[in-house]
Amino acid sequence: MNTGLSPEITVLLMGCLVDLSTDKQTQINQYIQQQLIDWKRLDTLADRHRLKPFLYRTLLKIPNAPTAFVESLKQDCRITATDNLLKLQHYKEVSALLTEHAIEHIPLKGVYLAEHAYPDSSLRISGDIDLLVGKDDVFRTIRLLQNHAYHLSKKQDLHWQQGEQTILSDLYEVSLFKPFFNDSHFDIDLHWKIMGFNQHYALFDLPYVRSQPEFSTELMIVLLVTHHGVNNVWQQIYYINDLYFSLKGKDINWNWLLQELGRYGFEDVFLAGLYWCVQIWNLSLPATVQTLIGSSKIHSIAEDYAQSWESDKANEFSDLILLQLTRLAKAQTKPGRRLKTYGTFLSSRVFRYSLFRVGPRLIYLPKEVGFLTIFIRATQSLFRFLPARSTN
Repeated sequence: MNTGLSPEITVLLMGCLVDLSTDKQTQINQYIQQQLIDWKRLDTLADRHRLKPFLYRTLLKIPNAPTAFVESLKQDCRITATDNLLKLQHYKEVSALLTEHAIEHIPLKGVYLAEHAYPDSSLRISGDIDLLVGKDDVFRTIRLLQNHAYHLSKKQDLHWQQGEQTILSDLYEVSLFKPFFNDSHFDIDLHWKIMGFNQHYALFDLPYVRSQPEFSTELMIVLLVTHHGVNNVWQQIYYINDLYFSLKGKDINWNWLLQELGRYGFEDVFLAGLYWCVQIWNLSLPATVQTLIGSSKIHSIAEDYAQSWESDKANEFSDLILLQLTRLAKAQTKPGRRLKTYGTFLSSRVFRYSLFRVGPRLIYLPKEVGFLTIFIRATQSLFRFLPARSTN
């Protein structure tokens, strides 16, 4: 695989396999033999990109892979498999609880994809349990979960004290946790809207997902591209795997999907993800879509996204915000859409609530005074941004 990326990232990409053919085994074995692999860095990157299960299953059959490294992966994968099973079982219990109380909901991302998209659920490392509910069921769901030993975080408990209307006005999700064993806990991210880029750019909710049952698969792809591609700039390789397994073997209405993503200016973000699905997984696409991802513009956008794969840590805070802006702006073909990208970015930084820490206390300021707090938030962002930059 000629990617122009480091040997460690290249090994990770080559290791994204379900079935290892003899030819592929020979190719990987020769590559490892010819390249100077930093195995410690490979372990760090495999962890960051949530690819240890794939890497272990692949390297297990590669003679030139260091035995100690493969054994370490084996131990990590055992822990991951157990964790996945616990989270899957817990999700089913939570889903049954919500169904029992007539709360319509749909699962998103990790746990759902592990069970329904991946060929083996142990291949998809899951984090939080993400659920989407209707706006009218938000507080009923929160109270129900609180009655079953879930707690809001300190920051969101502060929002809770401001009242229901403040939560609906300020937030689009809340995080709850349930202590499990020692310091471990189950986490639920409860969404009632999915934000695309920022709250003034695009918002998706349960009625949107349920609006056209004949395009239910395509609508879930829109949400996945929004979260993985737009909001998180494809910065982890498992995001690409999620896209691949969500598409593989599905009867996709490509014209409708591209048109729907185009409504929000997300089409090229999606095509960049597809580019890497082809590079990594050799995803079969219709000729018209294959032509689209073959353009020099999509190649350039896809390579921009891949630049962040080399970092030992995922981008966050100001770094991530800046990448969201630059990547989405570059993906726009219409001047009006690019103007909206910059315009909503600015407005979303001003008209929003703020939380400030004063000693041990958190202070809440409503978005109505956004103009007064923007300078403080800008200073906070600057202090987060500069140290990240200085280490590069």
